[in-house]
Amino acid sequence: MPLSLRNLSIKYRLMVWFTGFIFVSSLVASSVAYYSIRSYVEQDIVLDLGTATDGILTMVGTSAKVSVRNRLRAIAEKNIDILHSLEKAVQAGSMSQAVAKETAKRVLLSQTIGKTGYIYVIKSDGVIVVHPSQALVGRNLSKESLGQQQAKRHRGYLEYEWANPDDEEKRPKAMYMEYFAPWDWIVSVSSYRDEFRSLIDVADFRKSVQSFALGEIGHAAILNNEGKYLVAPTATDGKPHDAISPALLNRMKGLDHGRIIHTPETGPNKGRATITFFRRIPNLGWIVTASSCLDEAYAPLYRLRNIILGIVAFTLLCSIPLALKLGSAVATPLTRLADSMSKADKGDLSVRAEINGQGEIGQLAQRFNQYMGQLEEYRDGLETEIDERRRAEQQLKLFAMVFDNALEGITISDKNGAMLAVNPAFTAITGFEPEEVLGQNPRVLKSEHHNKDFYREMWQSLIEYGSWHGEIWNRRKNGESFPEILSISSIRDENGKVSNYVAVFHDISDMKRKDKELEHQAYHDALTGLPNRALAHDRLTMAIAHARRENTKVAILYLDIDDFKKVNDQLGYSAGDVLIQEVADRLSTQFRDADTVARLGGDEYLILAEHMEDEREVVELADRVLLSFDEPYLIHGQELTITPSVGVTMYPDDGDDAGTLIRNADMAMYQAKSAGKRNYLLYTQEINERISRRIELENDMRRALKEEEFTVYFQPKVNQRTGKVMGMEALVRWNKADGSVVSPGDFIPLAEETGLIVPLGEYVLGASCKAMQLFEGLGCSNIKVSVNLSPIQFEQQDLVEMVIASLEHNGLNPSKLELEITESTLMTDVNASVAKLEQLVDHGISISIDDFGTGHSSLYYLKNFPIDVIKIDQSFVRDITSDASDAQIVETIILMARNLGLAVVAEGVETEEQLSRLNDYGCELIQGYYYSPPLPLEGIVAYLQERNTECF
Repeated sequence: MPLSLRNLSIKYRLMVWFTGFIFVSSLVASSVAYYSIRSYVEQDIVLDLGTATDGILTMVGTSAKVSVRNRLRAIAEKNIDILHSLEKAVQAGSMSQAVAKETAKRVLLSQTIGKTGYIYVIKSDGVIVVHPSQALVGRNLSKESLGQQQAKRHRGYLEYEWANPDDEEKRPKAMYMEYFAPWDWIVSVSSYRDEFRSLIDVADFRKSVQSFALGEIGHAAILNNEGKYLVAPTATDGKPHDAISPALLNRMKGLDHGRIIHTPETGPNKGRATITFFRRIPNLGWIVTASSCLDEAYAPLYRLRNIILGIVAFTLLCSIPLALKLGSAVATPLTRLADSMSKADKGDLSVRAEINGQGEIGQLAQRFNQYMGQLEEYRDGLETEIDERRRAEQQLKLFAMVFDNALEGITISDKNGAMLAVNPAFTAITGFEPEEVLGQNPRVLKSEHHNKDFYREMWQSLIEYGSWHGEIWNRRKNGESFPEILSISSIRDENGKVSNYVAVFHDISDMKRKDKELEHQAYHDALTGLPNRALAHDRLTMAIAHARRENTKVAILYLDIDDFKKVNDQLGYSAGDVLIQEVADRLSTQFRDADTVARLGGDEYLILAEHMEDEREVVELADRVLLSFDEPYLIHGQELTITPSVGVTMYPDDGDDAGTLIRNADMAMYQAKSAGKRNYLLYTQEINERISRRIELENDMRRALKEEEFTVYFQPKVNQRTGKVMGMEALVRWNKADGSVVSPGDFIPLAEETGLIVPLGEYVLGASCKAMQLFEGLGCSNIKVSVNLSPIQFEQQDLVEMVIASLEHNGLNPSKLELEITESTLMTDVNASVAKLEQLVDHGISISIDDFGTGHSSLYYLKNFPIDVIKIDQSFVRDITSDASDAQIVETIILMARNLGLAVVAEGVETEEQLSRLNDYGCELIQGYYYSPPLPLEGIVAYLQERNTECF
């Protein structure tokens, strides 16, 4: 730092440095701004001139094209006028048409367009009739693009490429054509593009080029290749210039476009630096230029430079007072330090000096602040100690409130166990008032539930760990024992010795009572109160253990109520629940207290009897169960007679664990139900094997449905008098993947028991619909296909919707479908059956009663049900020729159906004798092996084709 500055005060030294910094910063910023703007201005000039050049180039190109087009058009129209005059002469009879056409050819061929352009004539069919090149006369251009466009348009402007026979390659051309209809001539005036200059009139666009202006003397011009102006800027004396300087023309040679900075010796920009943009027009050999003087373009930039210099000077002048103010700001802290000392002297310990300087003044302010900070720390420490004492008093009050209002009982004892304090909850739980226990040992609460070891372990934990937590039984003042959760903690003094014990306990009597209720609910049935499956399994396991030790037997009876679902369906679920309870009560009275009667779920019960001697005793027990159901049950004022099916197993004969015995009893019960209900059956190995086969068959059947192993066969129904096929019955067959065949008698009952009959029935219906589509293609469009409905299918709520959806999906008329239903299915719920059948019939579906005569055979449903067909069961048809009773039944059925207006189908017809007898009775429709066994789809198609048109 110069000595002269050091002698100045801080205020003036800062003023000098700040002023210098502002000046240099302004100068640098102004320079950067100036040169940035200069670069932008230069770019703008280049852009303006380039855009102007491109615009003029486009304008000239467009004007030239229009000028050429107009010139060619004028020539074409002039020649059309000549042709019209010749045609008038022909019409006037002054010359023949042949002479007129020859004259026209001479006139047209005598004209040239530019240097090598010419006029030719082509007809609408593409044939050239007039052309300077005789080799082309007669040539057909209809296959070429040019000829096709001329034949299509007849008039107008066209650009193309062409080569005459003497030309080595095609050249760009343009033509204008006019059509002379009387002779079917398309007169085409053509010129080569490189000769357009001779057709262009520069005057068409001179004014537009000269109107361009950039600044005061910026201008545009058009030159030829020799540098002579075709469109020249106006000179200062008002006279146009002839050409540019040779030096400038040489710089342009060999370039298609560019920009040149030069100083013209003549012209409007004489002696001034000028930037010129140029671009060539190749086809015309012209050069388009746009020029502007640099001093005129940069004039705004020069003005900006002067403004920036003025701003820098103004900034420098303004910075001087600002710098002076900065110096004053530095000197101010000294005055403020003195003020702070004055305030501290008056007792304000929070005051601090601002440390804004260096040297002695800054150190003095720093020392002052340190001294004041220490004084403030001493004061704050004293205030903190006072606040802690207040908080401790408040905390003691809070602890006292918690102690008095806690729901848990709390006791505080001295190191010897004598109780010093108890809270109100202690009195509420134990019944002891404080004055009755203070000074006493907690042993006054001791019950007889725990031995000495329990208390010894408690005190050992307190000694080793300082706490104990657990469940304990104590006694109330009235002598009642109660359980509690107790936590004891030891309190140590500053020497680490135990001074007190704090015990907190919670009465869990209600919790214990609820646990017992939950345990009972977990192991007992909510509806009947009987042991549930889990408890029955547990008791059976214990009974097996006892029997194993004592070498005795255990009997297990698995009971299921027959047809329980009908009770729910007909009387409602509430009646079903009452029946379940009544059965439970009756069974409970039939057995010893040592025996177990449990409800496994639904309508299933398990009876467990221990100490059985032999099977005779077990059979007596099962008979007693059956007899207990003989008396009707009174449910909601209605008497119900129900029966059970019972499966029986014995330990150790039928299994050595609870799960096996229950499972085997369940299988035996299932077999008892299959054998006719109201029955009991003792488990045997044969039952196990039969059930295993059934389970295996069920699994195979589920897999077969997924893998489509089922096949639908069709058996025809034939009118024996006409020999025509009237219908088909769809029959499902199961051919397993291994080649084995499963009988319908085996898998149909299983499908009904497991509910698989529903998806199986839907599959059969879908296959039958597809078969009906195929029959239509064979000319048998009116054949009806009968599909059997099982009882489970008929009970489905969406049966009608499912059937109609399948028909609509396949685009079939419902009248092509017939549904076969057994008598027993209809009689389950008559009202519901009638309603469902009427829905099907309303859609146009026919209803047939299958196996007629084997069920109820009620005239009631024949009269009231919407039935169309009766099928006589094959059991009657089989012996029609040998059994007079069967013959009489069949004849009666046929006569009755005829009187009721119902059709009759006889099933199972196999012999000529059976067919003859049925014919005598008046039965026309026959189904059986006499005509055909059930056949797969391809077989039945072949059967129909063999009969040709023998379809209804």
